[in-house]
Parts: sequence; structure tokens; C-alpha cells
Amino acid sequence: MLMRHGLGSMCLTLGLLAVVGNTNRVAGEDKEHPVITVVKSRLKKPDKPFTLIVRVQVKEGAAKQFEAAFAKAITATRKEKGNLAYDLSRDTQEPSRYLVYERWKNLAALEAHLKAPHLKALLSELPKLTVGAPESQVLLPAGE
Repeated sequence: MLMRHGLGSMCLTLGLLAVVGNTNRVAGEDKEHPVITVVKSRLKKPDKPFTLIVRVQVKEGAAKQFEAAFAKAITATRKEKGNLAYDLSRDTQEPSRYLVYERWKNLAALEAHLKAPHLKALLSELPKLTVGAPESQVLLPAGE
């Protein structure tokens, strides 16, 4: 499935894997977040709204835990200043497959989100609940 989204999607997927696998970064580290690096490379205008879609496969028997972990992050994320939408949906034909729909006012809003305690808590839970690499896409409003 990664191949149909192209190299850019693979880079974003690798960035997400780096996040999921390395949530215990050193405090105060100035290194740019890997998701930001990839999303920034896909945006011509980082000050404009964009959508990030992430597909996740959950381990068998972990759906309830996964949804509970996400529920906390969803509530807090929707209160973030630059968040326009943040939803978790489950596939009707493959119940262990989820899609996260994120809409951001701009790149700075996503940067702030990635530093938020509720997201760091969620990312620390994901490795024990998910299988394989998350797949992702960056989308722009049509006509931009």
C-alpha cells in the first residue's frame, strides 16, 4: 500500500515511525521533529491550512485500548488553537484498521501539537498497540 502513495508518503511514514519508536527524546532538544520535516517538504505555503491523514493497523485484541488512548488525545487536540479537525475512524470491513483525519490551520499548529503532552502520551502507547508502519498523506484544499 505504501507504493501507491509514492516516495513522499514513505518518507512521512518513516517520520511517523521515528516518532512512535522514539517518544523519549531528550528534553530541550532543538532537532526538528521528523513529521514536521516531511510535512514542510510537502507544503508550498506552510502558513496555509492542510490535512494530514494517517492510517494505522491495530494489533488483534488491542482495539479498545487503542481507542481509549486516542480518546484522551482527541479531546485535548480539538481544544488546540490551530486544530480545525481531529477524528479517529474505524474501517467497517477491517475493524483493526483505523484512519486519523487531522486538519491544521498551518504548519506551526502541527508543530505545537507534536510538542503537546497529550500527544506525547498517546505516542508512547502506540508501539504496544499497533502493527507495522502507519501510512500517511498530506492534502491541500482543491485549487491550491
